[in-house]
Amino acid sequence: MKRYFKYFMIPFIITIIIVVVSLGIGISGKIRNSEERYNTSWDNTECVYDWAGKMTDSEIASLNDRIMYWQEKCHADIVWITIDDAEYGYLSAVKEFGEWFTEEYGLGYTGSNTDSFVFVDNWSRGGDGKIHTWITTTGSRIRNNLTDSEVEEILYILDEIPSDDSDPYVQYMEILDKCGKQTRAYHPPFAWFYAFIAGIIAAGLFILFNWRSKLGDNTVTSSTYLEGGKAQFPVLQDIFNHKTVTKHKIESSSSGSGGGGGGGGSHGGGGHSR
Repeated sequence: MKRYFKYFMIPFIITIIIVVVSLGIGISGKIRNSEERYNTSWDNTECVYDWAGKMTDSEIASLNDRIMYWQEKCHADIVWITIDDAEYGYLSAVKEFGEWFTEEYGLGYTGSNTDSFVFVDNWSRGGDGKIHTWITTTGSRIRNNLTDSEVEEILYILDEIPSDDSDPYVQYMEILDKCGKQTRAYHPPFAWFYAFIAGIIAAGLFILFNWRSKLGDNTVTSSTYLEGGKAQFPVLQDIFNHKTVTKHKIESSSSGSGGGGGGGGSHGGGGHSR
């Protein structure tokens, strides 16, 4: 039995590694999802501020409930704001408003100015004639999972709003869900169960394509060692009659290289104008 085990050693080790990694991912995901919020600066139960009056009361309540769901999944404070103010009639001004709101009210899942994102939609065309929207992202995990370019891509959904008088509730919900899926705390590239299945399939394919190579090839026939009707067993030897040594001097250097990283603010995000 032991002599056959060596043929299965590699796929067996692969399978064990896959099982251990899969269990680790599953357990770590449950631990992350069990983390509790501890920020007393901001009450995250009221999340929607429709100061522009674009949605009905029932829509506001529904959007608020959905935000509460994603706050727990993302471990982040989420706020949704609509305004109709010509003072913020440019994209840069809406960006500043979102960052100011985050800092002024101390948003963050684990303390002020930690993981959060704030959506601000200014319906006023009093600046450059466009409606401007900005999502402010705060916290390293949120900014890593939801990059600035991804925010800008998601906000193109707003172009589906037919007119200034239209209700944006459907588009808001779609944007929220996309941001939520990107920033959820447990965010593996694929489910651990599928990783386990992929490992089993890989091990099976390894056995299938490598089993025959372990058996070796039959290179001896009934006449291999016969010559002129008599057995011949040639002896082959490698004889080393000289040695060559090559030397190369490695020069030392006292010079060095270094680099610096540029600093940045605590906020990220992206905007869109329509």
